[in-house]
Amino acid sequence: MMQTYLLSLLYLFFGAAFLLADGYGVRFPMLLSLRYHFRTKRWVRVTLIIFGLVITLLLALFPMEPGPVLLGDLIPLLNVLSLAFYYLYLSLKNTEEEGPNDNSVLHATGLYVEHNRRGVGYVTLAVALIHFFIPHFVLI
Repeated sequence: MMQTYLLSLLYLFFGAAFLLADGYGVRFPMLLSLRYHFRTKRWVRVTLIIFGLVITLLLALFPMEPGPVLLGDLIPLLNVLSLAFYYLYLSLKNTEEEGPNDNSVLHATGLYVEHNRRGVGYVTLAVALIHFFIPHFVLI
């Protein structure tokens, strides 16, 4: 579905902007504004988490043509899922004083992205650009 393709692109570009806001926020103040809205408004956090999970499901079930019928867009799917987990981790980290369980996949994903934020931001940007410029190249 073409709508899923466009939604995944927007989500990936937003995720890259969110992750790269620390490094490029001085040059582009809008990036810092995105992070501020994420931290202060609960509905933004909930919307990003729900959209991430829905886009992941749609990418798994309806990949771009000429990809395989199931999981044709595996790399963007994994990237969108990791972004959704990261947003969920940040949301839970802000609401809970003790933090999430140390043994969960959510905690491990959140810590990995938190420690490697700039690298994951560049990888997310590269996946989004490849997915945009060469959509048929993003196959399993």
